[in-house]
Amino acid sequence: MAGDSRRRPAFAPLTCVLLALVLLAGAAVPAYAQMSCDPCAVGVVFDGPWERNDELRAGFEEEIEALAAPRFEVVFPAAARRVADWTLEGAREAVEALLGDPGIDIVLTYGPVASSHVINRAGLPKPVVAAFVLDPQAQGFPLETTAAGERVSGVPNLAYITFTGDRTDEIRRLREVVPFVRLTYLANEALLAAVPVLEANLRRGMQQVGGEAAIVRVGTSIDAALAALPPETEAVYVTPLTQLPAGEFDRLVRALIERRLPAFSYWGRSEVDLGLLASVYLDTDMRRLGRRVALHVQRILAGEDAGDLPVDFRRNRRLTVNMATARAIGAHPDWRVMTEAELLHNEPTNVTRRLSLASAAREAVAANLDLAAADRTVAAGRQAVRAARAALRPQITASGGVETIDRDRAESSFGLQPVWTSAGSVGVSQLLYSDGARARATIERHVQTSREQAREELRLDVAHGAAVGYLDVLRARTFERIQRENLTLTRSNLELAQSRRRIGVARASEVIRWENQIAINRRDVIEAGAARSVAEIALNRLLHRPLEEPFATAEVDLDDPALLANTATVDAYIDNPFAFAIFRDFMTAEALEQSPELRQLDAAIAAGERTALAARRALWAPTVAAGGDLTALQTAGGLDAADPADLPFPITRPNPLNWSVGVSASLPLFTGGARRAERTRAAEELDELRLTRRAVAERVEQRLRSVLHRAGASYAGIDLAADAADAARRNLALITDAYEQGVLSILDLIDAQNAALVAEQSAATAVYDYLIDLMDSHRASGRFGLFMEPAGLAAFADRLRAFFRDAGYETGPRP
Repeated sequence: MAGDSRRRPAFAPLTCVLLALVLLAGAAVPAYAQMSCDPCAVGVVFDGPWERNDELRAGFEEEIEALAAPRFEVVFPAAARRVADWTLEGAREAVEALLGDPGIDIVLTYGPVASSHVINRAGLPKPVVAAFVLDPQAQGFPLETTAAGERVSGVPNLAYITFTGDRTDEIRRLREVVPFVRLTYLANEALLAAVPVLEANLRRGMQQVGGEAAIVRVGTSIDAALAALPPETEAVYVTPLTQLPAGEFDRLVRALIERRLPAFSYWGRSEVDLGLLASVYLDTDMRRLGRRVALHVQRILAGEDAGDLPVDFRRNRRLTVNMATARAIGAHPDWRVMTEAELLHNEPTNVTRRLSLASAAREAVAANLDLAAADRTVAAGRQAVRAARAALRPQITASGGVETIDRDRAESSFGLQPVWTSAGSVGVSQLLYSDGARARATIERHVQTSREQAREELRLDVAHGAAVGYLDVLRARTFERIQRENLTLTRSNLELAQSRRRIGVARASEVIRWENQIAINRRDVIEAGAARSVAEIALNRLLHRPLEEPFATAEVDLDDPALLANTATVDAYIDNPFAFAIFRDFMTAEALEQSPELRQLDAAIAAGERTALAARRALWAPTVAAGGDLTALQTAGGLDAADPADLPFPITRPNPLNWSVGVSASLPLFTGGARRAERTRAAEELDELRLTRRAVAERVEQRLRSVLHRAGASYAGIDLAADAADAARRNLALITDAYEQGVLSILDLIDAQNAALVAEQSAATAVYDYLIDLMDSHRASGRFGLFMEPAGLAAFADRLRAFFRDAGYETGPRP
């Protein structure tokens, strides 16, 4: 296609074949006597005022001048730019004025009304190119087929361009989007007045597919058109409404959506983007159409008769659906449409939840259930530390009780046992020295540190899982897009094969092969969509959200400082083996200091050391405690049973307050060897922990260094994969051109397309592989840059520079 920058010339055998074909084709073209004008003046006629007239005219003039130069000089006199009034009579007057002007050599008509007049005119005194013809067969225009299979007008001095297409096939494709029987066409009022046969043709086309058509004429306002819509309308087809201002078109779109009517566009994708539901066409490529007009003008200037020039102009087709409009009107396209069509505004507009790489990691840490459970474990551990410390503090107890005995027993005790006795006491105790109690408090504190580091390890795991899950979502969405684009490319190749079949250079089997490829590519799109849904569900689970809750995403910026190894750092410190080795040493030192796995073991070792010390001290260290007790007694009954003077011995009444104070010490002298065994066990467990830490430190270092090597390779692979994808695209363009010329077979094109698909996927994978490797390095180093504040990132950069400076890399670049 003109303007496609991907199709660059390459000096390869394939190009040589193409050049040879072009030269041979040129040698077969007969010579014609070129026109004698110098310069050659071209006049143009528009059907009526339109917002895009100047844009259209300037674009066509640019194409004509570029193609004619330097062989011909072409001018466009301002006086020869005629704009009619949207009537057939106005178009006739404008055309006839230019045909009768001796200073004009070629006439161009930019509109179906003016084109209709020149084609129906009896004889043309000068060459005319009618650039917009809708349906030459329905309008009864002259049409002949040459020996080469091209359709031409066959009328001297008359060339026209018509948009080739099968309207019945178009209606069938639109019915795949939403079923309908009663279709209403919104058509240009001036066009139907000038070419009344078009109305009958539109009705006949719907009848051929078992439907009914109504026609509503549209001028410069939509109010009358909306009022004229039949109540039984099930769908609306919007033809080019060139008389309608842009503001009125927007009103039309809103009104159709409010009425929940599916609306289709003839113009193409741009009107679907504005709010119409669907179209089977890409936008009318005015640049390409301008190039066709320019080719006709060049060939006429070179001496060819306009009547021998081809009339067919095939529009590029691609089903496009506006999913926002579909949601608004309650339309639900099936899987066939969803996998094949280009879906505009497919992201629901009501999605308020938006995620980025950093926010996904933070949200996971805040909401993850496993991490919430770990928070409870740490909170419970804090109370365990308090409980262990409590044994070293004073212990105060209080007790009380009441006792009664029968009176005869009290009387027989000579007053020693009263009938009623009540007592209350308060006791105080304090460990003066207990190495076991102190050891338990210290050990519990270290155990709590281990719990906190276990939670930190889980936090890093959760953040890493969420970050990788987010990147998996981005990758799955990218793969789905690539598969959709590949399906679109296959559809284009099918249309190319059908075109080759029509002109007799391809067999029916070739078309069937592309239809089979479309089925395969649709399956690939469905599988890619399922993979994307699975990735989204997995991420939602990590974030503790409803599993199928939609969310919007943001791409990751490789220059983000929070990545730690962003583009600036990579370019500064990883761009050569010497610097990369120093960087790995630095990151290893950081990891060995920050690793929660090692910090857990450090806490366990500290606890083990205190356990071993306590076991050794237990052989000689006693437990010393002090305590006191105060008891108050209250008695009643029993003492009055006997007179003390009558007793053979004196009785002293006890003081109601009793107290005691004491200090005790205890030391087990023999425990059957238990203390010695405990000491040995503690020593062995401590050695085990120290060996385990060394092994874990080696694994931490191995993991970090390995993932840094992978990250370095995946970073370099980004540009290489992009270069490969670009080469595959350029190769595909060359192969497609050769296939179109009949030089290469369908198998060559399929191979090239598959290679381009794999290259595109590899290019996308390379970026996400690097980002995932970066997340792995964050996890291995025990520090997530996504959680670091700017001050922390600056401190990290300072340590990195200092490490490089200490390693003798004084002149190294700065991040």
